[in-house]
This record gives sequence, C-alpha cells and structure tokens, in this order.
Amino acid sequence: MWTVAALYTGLMSVESVYRHYTFQTGFDVAVYDQRLWLLADGRVPFSTVASKPFLGDHFEPALALLTPLYWLGLGVPGILVAQTLGLALTAPALYALARAFNASPAVASIPAFLWLASPAVVAVNRFDFHPTAFAPVLLVLSVLAAIQDRHLLLAATMLLAIGLKEDVSLTYVVLGVLLILHGKRRVGGLLATASALCFLLSSLIIQRLSDQYEWQGRRFAGGRGDSVLDAFSYMARHPWETAGDALANGGVEFLVLVLSAGGLALLSPAWMLLAAPTVAFNALSAYGPQHDLTHQYHLLAATGLFAAAAIGSGRMASVMGVGRRLASVGVAGAVVIALAGGIGVHWDSPDLGPAERAAIRRALDRIPADAPVSATPDLLPHLSQRVDVYTLPEPFVQIDWGSRITTEDLAERAERVRFVALGRRQPLEYEGDLDDVKEMLLKDGWLVVARAGPVEILERS
Repeated sequence: MWTVAALYTGLMSVESVYRHYTFQTGFDVAVYDQRLWLLADGRVPFSTVASKPFLGDHFEPALALLTPLYWLGLGVPGILVAQTLGLALTAPALYALARAFNASPAVASIPAFLWLASPAVVAVNRFDFHPTAFAPVLLVLSVLAAIQDRHLLLAATMLLAIGLKEDVSLTYVVLGVLLILHGKRRVGGLLATASALCFLLSSLIIQRLSDQYEWQGRRFAGGRGDSVLDAFSYMARHPWETAGDALANGGVEFLVLVLSAGGLALLSPAWMLLAAPTVAFNALSAYGPQHDLTHQYHLLAATGLFAAAAIGSGRMASVMGVGRRLASVGVAGAVVIALAGGIGVHWDSPDLGPAERAAIRRALDRIPADAPVSATPDLLPHLSQRVDVYTLPEPFVQIDWGSRITTEDLAERAERVRFVALGRRQPLEYEGDLDDVKEMLLKDGWLVVARAGPVEILERS
C-alpha cells in the first residue's frame, strides 16, 4: 500500500503541477497562495483575492502549518504536491483500519486501492487546492485511534482535522455519537461535545470577521429565502418537494460514492453515518457545484463511506453465499467506475498550445512583481504572491461574496491598481459582463500593453 500510495503521489503531483503551469488552476489556488505567502512573509494574511481576512472565509487555522513550504520557495507547486500526498496517505490509513477489524491483507487492500482509483477522489486532487484534502487521512486515523483506545492520537488528529474547515467538526460530532453507540460512552461523549463546541466557536469567529455566513446562507437557500433558517422553514412547509429535490440533487452522487467503495460500506451501515452531515448539506443546498463530484464538496462524504467500507471489509469473512457474491459484484462495479470515470476525469487536455502558453507567460511578465493588479480567475494563481491582487472586476466593481469591504475601501484600492490581466474566465459570483468592465477601463484611459491569445494586459495610463 505504501508503494501504491507513493506511485499515486508521484503521478498526481506531476499532473496537478502541470495543470497549474498550463493555466488550469483558478480562484481557490490564488486565495490560499496569497494567504500562505503573506504568512510566510510575516504580514497580515488578509486575502484581497476574496476580500476577506484569514479565518473570515473559512475556519482554517491549520493552513498555517504549510507556511514552511513558502519559506523554501515552493509556492503553488508545493501546496499542490502536499495536497496529493494528503490524499494518497488516506489509502494506507484505510488499510490499517480494515486490518484492525480483522480483514485479511488482500481484503483490507480493496478499499485502500479503490480510494486511490476513485474518480471522486482524483477530481478533488485536480481541482485547485483546498485544506480539506488533508481531512480524509486524519478522519480515518481518528476512527482507528478511537477503536484502539489510542486517545492521544484521537485528540491530535481531531484537533488538526477541525482546523481545516469549520464543517469538519460536524463529522466528528457524528463520530462521537457512533462511539457512544458502540459502547465507548465516555470517549464518544467527550468527542461529540468538544466537536460541537468547536463548530460553534469557529462559526462565531467567522461571523465576527466577515459576512461569510450570511452570503453562504443566501447561496444555500437559493429561491427559498435569504438564509439557512429561511430554507429550513421552506423545507418544513414543503417536505415532499424537499425530499424530491434532495434525491435529485444528491441521490445519484451518493450512490456513485457507495459503489466507488465497492459497496463494502453496506456491510457496516452504522458507520456510513460519518457521511451524513456532508451528504445532507450538499443535497439540501441550492448551490449547483455541491451537487456534483467534480468539486471538493463531497470529500468528507466519500471519506465517511470509505471508512465504513474499510470496517465492512473486516466482515467479509462472515459473509457467505449470496452475500459474498454480491460483495464481489460490488468490487467489480467499483473497478468499472474507476476505469470509466478515470478516463473522463483525466481526459480534459489543455486547450492552449505550448506557444500560446509561453506567450501568456511573457505577457504576465510585463507586470512587475510588486505591482497592484486585478486579474481573472485563470490568471490569478500566477499573480497572487503580492499584497494587492484582486479578482476582476474588483476593486472597480464589487462582487457579492460576504465581504465587509466598503465602497470607499474599493475606490481607494482601485486607485492603487496599476495593471489588469484579462483572461478567459470570470468569477462564478459575478453576474455581469467583464467586457463592460474592460470598456469602462479603456474609457478611463487604460491602455492594452500586451496580448497573447485570449489574454490581454491593461496598464493604467
């Protein structure tokens, strides 16, 4: 398993870094790159890319542990490789968990191999960078530590995991409840209580620093109101419609995740509850990207189901006759999903040729390293190691994404911006047309100083 995990790390690291250098990374990479660069330089880690302070976007204090990568000058490639390593290490952890439940070495390797082959995992690895990529290995180790009564390891992995994002705490609340149900009442009660308190504390910190929760509430509610409470009120009044929407939004994805783990999670149904908080939130949300398996939102659900699969593999020996044949069919189906899905996940070759990419890099080199700049999401990760870097159309036009930046602050920042890098993509949160923003800048005297394929560099005259 260590050899296979190392092979996965090598191959996916190359692919992830290649995607970055071929302009296939975007907004999320830029946010974390700027924050880590600022932390490494001893500056206040306020992300101008998202116009939010550190911990005001998500509760991610554990992100600071990656700062040494920036002291070494590794930057974006460093965090992409670290993300790949975090996902790869989940496989040996799953193997160890299965062995702890008395699975034979051959059977214990099944959920571990399927984790590395799962298109749902690979898709997360290829989609930008997110600190939650380190949560799977920590969660699996927490389950292993809990069932082996290794309380220090459980506490350490829990604290690290909940420092990756605020909603990880909810998964640990469920883990605590499961431990209570399995007879570990004291440890389970402490874990569930501590995790719930951490969720409340992290939520209060986020609310104190930004309007992130209000913005996320509007995004979650969609046409059902302006907040999470409005959405739940609507759900209470329309239960059948809500059930139908939830099934349509998350039913197929949940089934694919169960099958991706070979269906082995069905042999330990109680442990499948680890996936419940993430599955429920994604299915009930009106935000489209939470309904697919190409972004990072399903990662904790996948981890919970694969942990259940590892535990279920230990019960394979007791499954006889029809049950064993069904398990074999499930594993074979997971292999088919991995092969078919893998082809689809890896097939999107860059639509920019080598000459065009080189021309874009030369155009970006026209922008001085310390110059304030505003850029589209496809160019942001290549300009984000500076104090003033904004997501176009900001700071000229405000984007609604939970920031407390005032119009006066934006006007002041707009005066400082010297360059604009206009590429192919615009922020999902901006409903306007960037061509209108470009026209506005040209009327204000900005000049196009470089063109390379779909990219234009504008400089203030």
